[in-house]
Amino acid sequence: KTTVGGYGEFHYNEPDGHRRGMLDFHRFVIYISHNFSEKIAFHSEIELEHTLVDPGKGGELSIEQAFLDYRIVPSFGVRVGILLPPVGLINLYHEPPTFNGVERPSVDRVIIPTTWRESGIGIYGSPAEQVQYQIYVVGGLKAEGFSASDGLRGGRQKGLESNPANPSITGRLDYTPALGLQLGGSFFAGGAASDKDSIGEPTVALWSGDIRYRIDEFSFRAVGAIATISAADKLNAKVKKSVADRIFGYYIEGAYNFLPLLCSESEQELNVFARYEKYNTQAAVTGFQNLRHFNRNDVVLGVTYKPTYNTAFKFDYTFLNNRENSGASKNTRQLNIGVGYYFF
Repeated sequence: KTTVGGYGEFHYNEPDGHRRGMLDFHRFVIYISHNFSEKIAFHSEIELEHTLVDPGKGGELSIEQAFLDYRIVPSFGVRVGILLPPVGLINLYHEPPTFNGVERPSVDRVIIPTTWRESGIGIYGSPAEQVQYQIYVVGGLKAEGFSASDGLRGGRQKGLESNPANPSITGRLDYTPALGLQLGGSFFAGGAASDKDSIGEPTVALWSGDIRYRIDEFSFRAVGAIATISAADKLNAKVKKSVADRIFGYYIEGAYNFLPLLCSESEQELNVFARYEKYNTQAAVTGFQNLRHFNRNDVVLGVTYKPTYNTAFKFDYTFLNNRENSGASKNTRQLNIGVGYYFF
């Protein structure tokens, strides 16, 4: 059996809420899967960002996932190929109707470098009805790509001729103790030197925890992550990027579906939500003064209308703040409007 699916999202972003904005079909994704048997399957995700690949204008065509999945028994299976490190929530569940807000949370871009893929192999399973686990060995990050503003994001190898010199280990544990409540913990750890002796021997340890809770029409989620980079001072001496020793971030979000108040029989949703994010890519530094404008927080207020469970019309107004709030680093705002879908 072969199946085809996909997802996409179209955005309008208007900085400061009054300047001329920009229209962008941000992501167009195709899923292709094939079941060889009841236990062995192949899954893949091919993504085109910003409608075309143009060296002068950006855009990217990439394989986000491509792995062979061998589910030996319910409690144990093996995966090998291009995998998503299971850190945080959005890196695993990033289809637009599955989260509020037009743009993905900043913590899931700056602290957890979503979407994040690496070549690797690992195991997964569900030893009990309320427990699921994943653990993989994958290609490590490349420290020369780290930065003061975006943390680990530029260090992703993306499965492109990945250097296996510093293999890393990543994993996740999910626990559902009660109906509507989901708890998760995840990590990523490994070296990041990639055979470059000149940058020392930096290592990365990233830890994340998350909570999801839903009762009646109210839903809540919270995500936190912290990463440490060892030998950042030696790295900075070589690459001159003011990379921090420690970065961290978290967000909390609450939403309420008001549609049942207007039409009690409707299966559609009208979620009004608020999200607060705090993230700092200069939390601890060595050898230089930390850059205050990278100590940031966002406040996102918006609405998500879902006529079906897998389509979403989104609107939000985002307040972007930082500790410096002066000159080129003044606090700002942004209006966002978007449409998203997914299907399998």
